[in-house]
Amino acid sequence: MKPVRKFFTVLLFALTAIVLHHCANPVSPGGGPKDDQPPQVVASSPPNNTVLFNKKRISIEFDEYVKLKNPNQQVLISPPFSSKPEFKLRGKSLIIDIEEELLPNTTYSIFFGNAIVDLTEDNPLVNYLYAFSTGDYIDSLAIAGEIVNAFDLKPRENIFVMLFPASIDTIPEDSIPMLSRPLYVAKTDASGQFQLRYLRNENYRLFALNDVNSNYLFDQPNEEIAFLDSLINPEIFKTPAIDTSAFLDSLASENDTTQSDSLNIRNSFNNYYQLFMFQQVDSTQRFLDIEVFYPPKFRINYLFAADEPKYKVLNQNPGNDWKIEQLSKGRDSLTVWVNDMNLDSLQLEIADGDSIFDTVMISFGKAREAAELKKGKRKKDDELIERLQIKTNARGRILDLGKQLRLIMGNPLKSWNFSTTFFVAGQDTMTGAPFKVIDSIASIFELEYEMTEETTYEFIFPDSIFMSIYDVTNDSLQASFTTGKISDYGNLVLNLEIGEYPYLIQLLDKKENKVKEFYITESQTLKIEYLRPDSFLLKAVQDAHRNKRWDTGVYTENRQAENVFYFPLELQVRANWDVEESWKLP
Repeated sequence: MKPVRKFFTVLLFALTAIVLHHCANPVSPGGGPKDDQPPQVVASSPPNNTVLFNKKRISIEFDEYVKLKNPNQQVLISPPFSSKPEFKLRGKSLIIDIEEELLPNTTYSIFFGNAIVDLTEDNPLVNYLYAFSTGDYIDSLAIAGEIVNAFDLKPRENIFVMLFPASIDTIPEDSIPMLSRPLYVAKTDASGQFQLRYLRNENYRLFALNDVNSNYLFDQPNEEIAFLDSLINPEIFKTPAIDTSAFLDSLASENDTTQSDSLNIRNSFNNYYQLFMFQQVDSTQRFLDIEVFYPPKFRINYLFAADEPKYKVLNQNPGNDWKIEQLSKGRDSLTVWVNDMNLDSLQLEIADGDSIFDTVMISFGKAREAAELKKGKRKKDDELIERLQIKTNARGRILDLGKQLRLIMGNPLKSWNFSTTFFVAGQDTMTGAPFKVIDSIASIFELEYEMTEETTYEFIFPDSIFMSIYDVTNDSLQASFTTGKISDYGNLVLNLEIGEYPYLIQLLDKKENKVKEFYITESQTLKIEYLRPDSFLLKAVQDAHRNKRWDTGVYTENRQAENVFYFPLELQVRANWDVEESWKLP
């Protein structure tokens, strides 16, 4: 045997032995590269975009085994079927059985979202769309836009976007989304954007719905809605011209394609629709509930702002001056402090003006038992009712310039005496402190004293100079704080130009918590002083109803939510600097 031939014979025997060894002694498979490829469509029957469609079954074949994930949430059919089709998996194919008669001369589309995934790694075939027509052509027009929250303009994901015919003979226009299902439906993506495709050339009404029961009807009180005031007509999808700089930017930022995708959709349509989603307030006022506390207090809660919230005691005559009342800022709750500790229960008739809602019985004894359980053991009345709690608005013993010191009492007071308070202001010492009550129930007091920068102030409040309506007094209290330095703060100067409506101007932190709020009725320069260095947002609420609050919309009255605007730039406030900006509002 020749040497070369002999070598290959030996090599063949060696390889065979290795293979047989591994077959006889199986081991765990190696890691290998992870499968990150989505399944691909190999064929469909009838083919995608079939015309003169008259089948009851659609078969879509893939290059690997697949499964259908969350089809009820992901799969959308336009126009919607009256009964859902049956989805089945057979080998590498998805079978769709249609169980109803299809409309004549109609283009249907089945949008799968992220429902089709591979069997092992759940890699989704993103936004696969199958279309067919029962007529002799495929409708090819489209509509695009975005849905944002009316109050903060944040994009809304997974919202149904629906098209209805311009009119329906048997249904009034203001009842269409409540009584009729849409002709076409789509869903918004993470950026709030939507596209409705394969549309006929006719006028439509456009709605968006947070459809909590997934029946394509606006029929639940907690469902949010958005709508356009006018009819719209679809258009031909156009291929946008490539912006070279934007394209290069998108390549440079591989993990953030949302902005470029958004621009591509916007540039593909002459008309891009923005809808503002809101939850409308039930126009029927209702009594929600009543909360009971100990020491004796109760709070009546209404569905929304009450015109004339009130109650009547039915089971006894508590006499005069037995309570103190406070209406919430939003007028949707009424808190009542009961200063008669002997009242055990009250039967109350709850009303708003002439509308009587309910009769309820409340027990302060049960509230007391609940307070005892919270304390962990049963206590006597004088142990259960602790000494009067007092807080201040100084944080970490620092009080920002531009603020006055406030004392916040745990309960309303019936008497107070600051004459024996020991007050130190820098190098000055005095007896008595100039506090004034600033609320209607004597629970908040503000210092009337002109404070200076980088100065330490100290107070000593003697024992029992404050007495609450429950005859509870304070422990002796020592409090001190220091004011900041002017150069540690920045100022914001806003040159505001407004139109016919007044505005709520809100300065927000990065989490959109309200820092400052101003109400303006005319164009003016607004100076916001003593701001800690930070980043801020600026928000404007157009007060069309002139009630100094944001009002939601009401679809049945064809009323949109009040307009909200954000200043396009994030404001950077630096120490010892003035930032000046101009903002023109409609």
